[in-house]
This record gives sequence, structure tokens and C-alpha cells, in this order.
Amino acid sequence: MIACRRSGAVYTVTSTREALKLLFTAWPVAEGKAYFSALEVCDGVAIGKASPEDARLAFIAAADEAKVPYDVVPAAPVSL
Repeated sequence: MIACRRSGAVYTVTSTREALKLLFTAWPVAEGKAYFSALEVCDGVAIGKASPEDARLAFIAAADEAKVPYDVVPAAPVSL
């Protein structure tokens, strides 16, 4: 889970689908190597060409490139 803060709003990203939506609709820039890589990798998860971990790393790189502040939130432990 990644929480991005931008313009006073907080977006919680918990899936590659949510990451793609944020990149397309609310990202501050539509350029940059990391931005286009994140689009490609997040889309690649849906067709099995990339892993969710690859997408997470690409999304974080795009946030760094665009200077979008974020926090990586650890997953909640699962009780069995």
C-alpha cells in the first residue's frame, strides 16, 4: 500500500489498477522515464508480463521522479 499526498489530497494505492488510474488522472506530470515505465509495468501486471512488486517499485520511482510525497504503508498482518 502506498499513500500519495498531493494538493492536500491523499490517495491510497493498493493495486496496479489504482496506480494506473492515479498516473492517468491525477499525476502532476505526464512525462519522464519513470512515469512511462510505471505505466508500462502496471499495465504489464494485468497480462502477466510483470509482477505486482515490479509495479510497486516502478510506481515509487515515478513518484520520486515527479517529487510526489508518499509513504509506504506496511500490510496489516493476517490472523489465521
